[in-house]
Amino acid sequence: MTDVVGIARETLETALASAEDLDPEKFVAHLRSVPAPELDIEQDGGNGGVDGEDAPLYDGDVDVDGEVLTEVVYVPESKPADVFRVLGVDVLPRSSSIVGTVASNPDGGEPTSEDYTRFANRGRVHVMLYPPYDSDCWRAYTSDGEQRPLEVYDVEFPEEEDEGSWLKFG
Repeated sequence: MTDVVGIARETLETALASAEDLDPEKFVAHLRSVPAPELDIEQDGGNGGVDGEDAPLYDGDVDVDGEVLTEVVYVPESKPADVFRVLGVDVLPRSSSIVGTVASNPDGGEPTSEDYTRFANRGRVHVMLYPPYDSDCWRAYTSDGEQRPLEVYDVEFPEEEDEGSWLKFG
């Protein structure tokens, strides 16, 4: 099993926007990864705020081993609860590419006991988002609940082709 070494900037921005939209409710979703060598990536230096240090800046493409978080997977069965947003695990696609979760903590501060339970049971990397949901208002954690570094990468995603789409307009 390879290590998750980073998150795509677009993926992080999507998660932050989703958390802000749901605030003051808790936002929870799953995260999907792709092997880094399959991506065209550049590193920007963000690392989730671990010890206030940023990774070095690089110009141009970066040769990275490991996996990069590239997608927020919204689960249709997710529903708000008084204490914890319950993930509809039954409707998740069975895929080893789903490697963790992303959640907001609208009250700020440390992860809650429910967050730590999710860390232990739902993958190997977890991203917590905090108000005001800016690009530096997040931290990454291991499944053991330890804070960990996670680089932010600019990823050039391939363009999706319209040909062959099952849904056409006009």
